[in-house]
Amino acid sequence: MALRRVLAVTRKALGQLAHDRRTVAFVLVVPLVLILVFGYGFGGQPTHIATVVVNEDQGTVGSALLAALPSGVLDLSTVSSNASAWSAVHSGADRAAIVIGPNFTAMAKAGSIQLTLYLDGTSPTVAGAVVSAVESALQSVFSSHGNGSAFRVTSDYVYGSSTTPFIDTIAPGIMALAILFITTVLSIIVLVRERSAGLLERLFASPLRASEFVAGHALSLTVVAVAQVAVLFTVALVIFHASFSGNVLFAYAVLVLFGVGNLGLGMLLSAAARSEFQAIQFIPLLLIPQILFAGALFPLEAIPVAFRPISVILPLTYAARAVQDILLRGWGVGGVALDILALGIYAALMLGGAILLVRRQA
Repeated sequence: MALRRVLAVTRKALGQLAHDRRTVAFVLVVPLVLILVFGYGFGGQPTHIATVVVNEDQGTVGSALLAALPSGVLDLSTVSSNASAWSAVHSGADRAAIVIGPNFTAMAKAGSIQLTLYLDGTSPTVAGAVVSAVESALQSVFSSHGNGSAFRVTSDYVYGSSTTPFIDTIAPGIMALAILFITTVLSIIVLVRERSAGLLERLFASPLRASEFVAGHALSLTVVAVAQVAVLFTVALVIFHASFSGNVLFAYAVLVLFGVGNLGLGMLLSAAARSEFQAIQFIPLLLIPQILFAGALFPLEAIPVAFRPISVILPLTYAARAVQDILLRGWGVGGVALDILALGIYAALMLGGAILLVRRQA
């Protein structure tokens, strides 16, 4: 092995890299973004959890309890009845409810504090953060107003329970994330292979239209997506014994729709790239923000507040949320209609964009 020739190849490779500004930016910017995002906020503790309060206390201890809640953990709003509080959690508008009874102050002075929480158990992390915040406030208030007796918190789960297996709560997000990764990467690779082998030019020398080319590949890869979703559900149900309260077939259909949109996205990105290497670069740029900000692997409440608006533009947000609501809350079409609409628009835009870009290359 001649060192001179090795160095010559090295100089050539680095020279090619330096002339590709997109690749240089990718190499330098992605690590910087990752370290900043993780370093500044992802401690994993949920904050600003939407919580509704019913305070019927005729004394001062109820208000003292609310004032003692840890700052920044719960975002409180008020309703007038237990039924309204339950409905707020059941509809998904709030993650929890704190119910303070009419005799709360009298009970505290008598040495017996009792409090009821309505909890959304679809996210054990969020439910645990609510319970921890309330118990911390109770300890603070009890030391000032009680006589040393123990307090009791009754947790009433609107969805799930305190014993809900972790796999039940995390499986919907994992399945949506797996579909995003597999279908997008697969569609990128397919178009890259067609172009690198010279098949794209040959195909467009025939009467084949760009829309027919995209539709054909989308249909073939949709079959693959259907099989992938079947594998994911089989593993969750048979191997991990996940117990879902909703319609599995409905969730299946939502994941397939999400997969179709990802297929269009993959072809769109591949068609937009000027080289195969640039096409592959899109994969981490596509996946990393969705893993971090879509709420698939951990609740949105665990994401720093400054980054939460990003979730609105991420398709994985709508897919994961819809599948979670279907499987864990048992919601039907009406409950997830907006998410399905967003996924349908996403699929139409991605496939339409892929057709336009492929047509320009024809």
